Amino acid sequence: MEENIIKHSIGTIIMNGGNPLEGCPKDWDEAKKIQENLNLNKQEFGEPLWKFDCGFKLDFDGSLLRVSSRFYPPKTSYGATWDGSVTISIMGKDIEEKKFDCKTLDELKNQVECYVNSFSEKLRSLLK
Repeated sequence: MEENIIKHSIGTIIMNGGNPLEGCPKDWDEAKKIQENLNLNKQEFGEPLWKFDCGFKLDFDGSLLRVSSRFYPPKTSYGATWDGSVTISIMGKDIEEKKFDCKTLDELKNQVECYVNSFSEKLRSLLK
């Protein structure tokens, strides 16, 4: 009898979905090596990556679109305004960057969110 199958008078319980067959990792060390090989030449941020989950289920997850930004606050060392930029990337490749320089945090919030929402709407319309 297989170790992961428990037979009982009221039913059978299969733990972890069965024993590994050919190609399935037999332990987490092997899974990590397979995962690293599958992700060779992929960027950790920006591209979907292969990753083993519990029970050695294999996922290919990640974002196609990424918004990344940094804004420096008004300080004597940075300047009198909130300034910085937003970069939009698709699968790890930067496709657009916009700089911002705003007097108040509210102004920055409104301008950045408007810009990102506008970009999202353009992208959605292209994909329809």
